[in-house]
Order: sequence, then C-alpha cells, then structure tokens
Amino acid sequence: METPARLTVDLGRLREGRPERLQGSLPASLLEIDDLEQLRPAGPLAYDLEVTLLPGGEALARGTLRLPCQCVCRRCGRDFLAEFSEEDFCETLQIEGQITWDLTESAREGIILVLPSYPICGEGCKGVCPHCGKNLNEGPCGCAADGDSPWGALDGWAPQGE
Repeated sequence: METPARLTVDLGRLREGRPERLQGSLPASLLEIDDLEQLRPAGPLAYDLEVTLLPGGEALARGTLRLPCQCVCRRCGRDFLAEFSEEDFCETLQIEGQITWDLTESAREGIILVLPSYPICGEGCKGVCPHCGKNLNEGPCGCAADGDSPWGALDGWAPQGE
C-alpha cells in the first residue's frame, strides 16, 4: 500500500540566508474534509512556499495555499466552483536536531481556516422565495404570498412618542 504524499522539508538542505522554494500539490483526501455538506474539494491542495533557515536554529515556512472546491450556495442552492486561498500561510519550527519538517497538518489547518462556513455563489445572490422556492436570481417569482410574512403585522408599527 502506497503512503499518501506529504508536505515535508529536508532541513539538511537549508542554508541560512538562502531560502528554498517548495511548489506542488497534496491530495485533497489528506485534508479530511469530506464530511462538509456545502463544500467538497474539487482538486488537490496547491502550495507555493518559501522555507528559510533563520539564525538560532529556527526554520520559517511562508507562502500560499490554494484549494478548488465544488460548493452549494447557502442562499439559492446553486452549485458553483470556487477557489479558496490562504495568502499568508506562515509556520515556524525550532529545529533541535530534526532532519525533516512535516508541514502537512499545518497546511491542512491553514486552508481549513479560510473555507467559508456559509458559501454563497456571489455577493449579489438573491436566494430563493421563502414562499414558492423560486430562485430569485432568475427573476421575480410573482408570488402573491409577499404580504403573508409573519413580520407583516409590524410593517406599519411606529414607536409612540413620549
């Protein structure tokens, strides 16, 4: 059985003041986010990182993480494809005799933090009519139930003066 790819850095290759660039991708299965209802990875997690050896035996990794996702809009229910990115991924490690640095879990956490809990297909999404369920992005529904809102009784209400 083949071991899944990991994002590892060979610390022995690093030289102080000479950053090393890491570019590649990790299988989306390593992210373990398949249980999200409104969002599914649609490709691998891409990374573009620069790893630097700092004075004092510390290593610094910083760069960008990107993940394409197939989403379901929480307003209108339409499927859409979106790419989410962590532009300021940054992680440090006190080396202390380590030979390799596994950044896989840090990359996983970094991209999970930028995934929306409420994905929408666009800022202008109008959602669906609460009465007939028509997608209002496709035009008005013509639903006569507009006045049947449970809040309709408050429409004419105004606070009384003192």
